[in-house]
Amino acid sequence: MLRAHPAMVAVVFMGVGIFFFATVSDRIGRRNLSLLSVACMGVWAFPMFRLVDTGNPVLITLAFTVGMVAWSAMYGPMGAYFSELFPTRVRYSGCSLSFALAGVLGGALAPIIAVRLLSATGTSSSVALYVFAMAVVSFACLLLLSETLDVAEQQT
Repeated sequence: MLRAHPAMVAVVFMGVGIFFFATVSDRIGRRNLSLLSVACMGVWAFPMFRLVDTGNPVLITLAFTVGMVAWSAMYGPMGAYFSELFPTRVRYSGCSLSFALAGVLGGALAPIIAVRLLSATGTSSSVALYVFAMAVVSFACLLLLSETLDVAEQQT
């Protein structure tokens, strides 16, 4: 019998979710969907790590899958939202710089911080709290951005 790795199952749902949420963002707005996604990720951090701590493959798969679906709600509309936030004159620079900096800072620092927190406290609750705190920061930043739903696009 074929056994699926929990992360692989979650990635399949994430892939479908990206397309689904990209379409949903056309109807309800990219910022609105991103706010919902970040809120879900922040709230889900605590049960997710508790499920992972059980060591049960089914619960780990559930934890990863729900987390990746919430993440896909942010990632689905991201490309369109970024391009709509910048005027055409600086659109490519604005999109690439913001995405690259976020990738470096989030992608490089988050795992280091998570490992340090886990080592220092001995519990994944500290990592969940860190994820929640970053979700709060992301939520606040999204509130500062404008909604682009029904806004006339500049000529490209």
